[in-house]
Amino acid sequence: MIRGRAKDVGDVIAAAEELVGRTRLQKTLALLEMAGLGYGFRFDYHKFGPYSEDLVVSVDRAIALGYATEEERRANWGGRYSIFRAPHHSTGDARRDSLIEIAKKADAIALELAVTAAFLAQCEHAPSPWDEVARRKPEKADVKTITNAKKLYKQFRSVPNLPLELPAIV
Repeated sequence: MIRGRAKDVGDVIAAAEELVGRTRLQKTLALLEMAGLGYGFRFDYHKFGPYSEDLVVSVDRAIALGYATEEERRANWGGRYSIFRAPHHSTGDARRDSLIEIAKKADAIALELAVTAAFLAQCEHAPSPWDEVARRKPEKADVKTITNAKKLYKQFRSVPNLPLELPAIV
């Protein structure tokens, strides 16, 4: 099986032109894997939803090899976040680029909840993934954020001709 590489991470960042946040990068790549447009990264459930340690290593390699850059900034609340850019242009698949663009523009919490619900449905076979997201993430999953996440997920599912159909959880 082909595993994700540093160059693949650079291609995803290049397709987005700019991605803000490591969590957003993780969720975007997890979404691509679930849609059959990924690069072979393996994801497991973690505190913030689907997470790939292999992806973390590949991001660091992508930066070291010049496929991407990372600018760290301090958030208003005191923590830190990353802004990823790539020095080249992606020659990617239109379906992949559409998913990346939707994820790039999405509210970070809605993205986290939507991709987590899809992951729970597809990979853990949760019978009610939105309820499971609310149970696992009560601090983030209020009525408004779940509603926004469901709207976002409908956008992901509206991308035509995905190699793997995203779970029908909306």
